[in-house]
Amino acid sequence: MALRRPSVEGPDFSNFIRQTNETVQRLEANSWDFDKVPEVFAKDAAADVFAKEIVHVHDGKTMTRYGRLVMGGVGTQFNLMGPIPPNAALRVSHRGVLEEINRQLKSKGLNDLPEFRKLGKIEEIEFFNYEIFYTLRDLVFWLVLHDAGSFPSSLEVMVRHMAAGNVVQSNRYAPSKPSKDRRKPALMSATGLMVQFPSPVIEWMDKPIFGGLAKDTIHVETLLTLKATDVSHPYLPLQKEGKLRFNDKKYYYRRFVGITPKDGLRGPNIAPEKPANHF
Repeated sequence: MALRRPSVEGPDFSNFIRQTNETVQRLEANSWDFDKVPEVFAKDAAADVFAKEIVHVHDGKTMTRYGRLVMGGVGTQFNLMGPIPPNAALRVSHRGVLEEINRQLKSKGLNDLPEFRKLGKIEEIEFFNYEIFYTLRDLVFWLVLHDAGSFPSSLEVMVRHMAAGNVVQSNRYAPSKPSKDRRKPALMSATGLMVQFPSPVIEWMDKPIFGGLAKDTIHVETLLTLKATDVSHPYLPLQKEGKLRFNDKKYYYRRFVGITPKDGLRGPNIAPEKPANHF
C-alpha cells in the first residue's frame, strides 16, 4: 500500500502521534467500525505484487522460504505486509538461492513466462524498515500514522491471522523514479528475503491481497523436500518435478507455475469498498 504522510520530526511528529492515537481510540471505541471513522479507509490503493518467485524448503522439521517479489506502485514509498509465525526468523539472505535452483532446472524463473516479460523494465530495489506487529491496534496505529489506511476486507484477513496466533511483518520499499500514472506504475523487484520457522508439515503462502493495480499475480514456486512427495499446491498447477542438489544435499523438487487472481477482488458490478458516509 502507498504511504502518503510527509516526513516530519520534532513537535510536528509528536502531534502526528497524538492525533493518530486519538483516531485509533475512536476506532476501538466503535468496535473497529470503519463507517464511524472513515479517515481510516485507504484513499487510493496504488501498490500491488505483480509477480513472485519463491523457493520453499521443507526438511521435515523446518519451513524455509527464499523469495523474489516484483511490486508495482504509484507514489514515492510503499509498504508490504504479510503474516508469519511468531517464532519465525526474518532476514535478508544472499541472492544466489533462486539463481542456483533455476540453473539446475535450466530455467530463467519468472523470465520464462511471456506474461512476465511483457511487464517491461523492472528496477532492483531493497526492502527497508522491517517491523513486526503483534496486535491489531499496533497495526492500525501504523497504518493511520503513515496515512496508508486500510480496507475492511484487508484488515479482516490480518485479524484472522492474528487470531490464529500469527504476527504481521512489514517492509518498506521505494522506487528511484516514482510514478504518478496508474497506467504505468513503477515496477520494482526485491530479492533475498528469507523466512524460516519450525513446522512438521509443508505450509504454503496465501495469495496476495488486491492493491488496486494488478488483479492477477504471476507465480513461479518451487518446493524442495528431502523425501519424494506428491504434495500439490493449493492454487497452482504442477509444471515439473525431479531431483537437484541444494546446500550439499539431495532434494526432490516440484515446481508450480501459474497466474492467479488476487484475494480481496470485488465481484462484477460491485462498487469498491468505502464507508457509508464516503468522504
